[in-house]
Amino acid sequence: MGYLDPEYMHTSLLTDKSDVYSFGVVLVELLTARKVLSFEEPEEQRNLAMYFLSSMKENRLIELLDQRVVEEGDLGEIHEVANLARQCLRLHGEERPTMKEVAMELLVLQKHAWMEQEPEETIHLPGEIFAQDARFFPRHVTATWKRLVRPA
Repeated sequence: MGYLDPEYMHTSLLTDKSDVYSFGVVLVELLTARKVLSFEEPEEQRNLAMYFLSSMKENRLIELLDQRVVEEGDLGEIHEVANLARQCLRLHGEERPTMKEVAMELLVLQKHAWMEQEPEETIHLPGEIFAQDARFFPRHVTATWKRLVRPA
């Protein structure tokens, strides 16, 4: 499945909430530094999204996180991003947040991080950071983010 909304398998329809699911997968990739699908892993770990959800449910998130994220990040903020990713990965689209709600939550988290920075540190707007690193994200996620940052 990878980035594909599980509801698509039943309905053959992609919706705005399908983009939310895909973005949730991207958030999990960023938190874990793992491949979305890996057939080298044991069966329960092959699909990153499902493995992430089961790890969250079993309170084993810390085991799944990339060590660099744990060392360099704030554990509270990491858990908030993980909870946001879990909401994005809900199986039923109507239970997922909208992409705008996801963006707003990320902006709130970023603003919180800004408030804790030293005054002399450079602060970048979300669109600036994303524009610099967009090459690392799948094309559909890049397009969705650009729509949110620069609405038509």
